[in-house]
Amino acid sequence: MKKYFLIALVPAVLTTTSCSNSSQENNEQVTDTTRMIQDTMSAKTKELIDFKFFYTIANLPSPMEIISAIYQNNVPFNKDLLNPTTNESRYNTTFKKAINYGVYGIDMAYAAFYGQNQDLLSYYATTRKVAERLNVQETFDAFTESFQENSGNRDSLVKMIDRAYSETDSYLRNNNRLLDATHVLAGAIIEVQYLSLELMKNLNRTPANEPVFEKIYNQKLYVENLISLLTELKKNPETAKLLAGVEELKKSYDTLTSPADLTRDKLEQLSVAVAKVRTNLIG
Repeated sequence: MKKYFLIALVPAVLTTTSCSNSSQENNEQVTDTTRMIQDTMSAKTKELIDFKFFYTIANLPSPMEIISAIYQNNVPFNKDLLNPTTNESRYNTTFKKAINYGVYGIDMAYAAFYGQNQDLLSYYATTRKVAERLNVQETFDAFTESFQENSGNRDSLVKMIDRAYSETDSYLRNNNRLLDATHVLAGAIIEVQYLSLELMKNLNRTPANEPVFEKIYNQKLYVENLISLLTELKKNPETAKLLAGVEELKKSYDTLTSPADLTRDKLEQLSVAVAKVRTNLIG
């Protein structure tokens, strides 16, 4: 998938525009916590957070490049690894909605890569529900209205997902929602790491799949940048808890000095560490 998938996915909840009084009221409820945090920030602090946020997604390879590399190495699709769509109804806080908007977006893209049409449609419907509850559904709908008609064309679906999130980003540039955007980013990063580790941890290394292990190793850069970003927003209790979990995850990455260190034992340790963070996010 193109690099701008994550760049488009995450800023989709940075801002929001309302087309009715009703949706405006819902949006005010969604952004309540964010406003409380942001109202206490200085302009300088906001600029720093904005810089760290976009530095994280613009200066590192897209996490979806790992999924693409895994797909190209003919690693079988594993639906059991995805966050069950039935979990969506549990997500009643803004934190959980934003986190799992990121998680489900990655799961939807994973299904699209593998041409798993039934799963793709299911995760599309679930992602749309979360988008609606985050008040970003209008643009999501506008650019995915022919989703089912194109369910048999993988390339078209991938482009459609890209376009939907990219245009949502353009549409929602009026009111900053840095906290929500950071949580979406965190959900996407953790989900990609979880999927890649689970899919690769029991496979033998070969010259063909060596680039995948290199990409897994490079995920430590995302963890480091995510910690830097979350630290700026740790006044929010949910963000502080997430930060503590990601800092524990970093300890596992800190034992690695190169891709060659990714033995099966190390992969298993990373897998356990990532799964622990993920469980707290999707539960």
